[in-house]
Amino acid sequence: MGKLSYLLAEDYIKPKIYFKPKQAPIVNTSYSSDDRKQFEGLEHLTKLICSNKGFIVNAFQIDYYQLLPKLISETLKKNSQHKTIYILGPELSLSILKKSKKNVYDQFHHDFQYISIEYDPHFIVEKCLSLLDEGHIIYILPEVSATWRPEEALQLKDHFIPFCSCILSQKAQVPILSSVQSLEGDRIILHPQNSPEDYNGSFESNIEKQTNDIYKLLGDSGE
Repeated sequence: MGKLSYLLAEDYIKPKIYFKPKQAPIVNTSYSSDDRKQFEGLEHLTKLICSNKGFIVNAFQIDYYQLLPKLISETLKKNSQHKTIYILGPELSLSILKKSKKNVYDQFHHDFQYISIEYDPHFIVEKCLSLLDEGHIIYILPEVSATWRPEEALQLKDHFIPFCSCILSQKAQVPILSSVQSLEGDRIILHPQNSPEDYNGSFESNIEKQTNDIYKLLGDSGE
């Protein structure tokens, strides 16, 4: 009985260490009714906002009022996420977007940065890769996908024309969120993320396959 009392006492005075399972951060994605009217596929955006990784938005819709960048910015602010949206585009388009931020609310509430493609492609690609590695967001305007050809400077094979988003995605190993206008023109559709991990070929073949998959998304959306 004495031995049992000793063991019980020893167990009582032993320090107990409790391990709590690591919990994923809770993200506030309480989108408004207006958001749900303007966007389809918000759950795909939520997954990327929850991640610590940077990501790419490949926009294929004309979004003069910057509805999607504003939505992303507001969601980041709600969750105190230290990510910044960098809008990639030609100088003229960026100038128009900057001028559209006329009121004080837009200037201070939506903290966008801008990257012009009218510089050395090597410099732009390296800058984007560095920002993605830091966890930021590269938002690619539709005219960039149609006109910017960094693959020429990077000496990739010229038997196909890749989206620049796919080059950045494969180099940085971050996902792409593609967005298009609905056929009715009243909503922006957000497609499921396209991840570089889904491809296991060579660097160039992965870029080609990823580009083709995004083309298929556009076809399915009626673009």
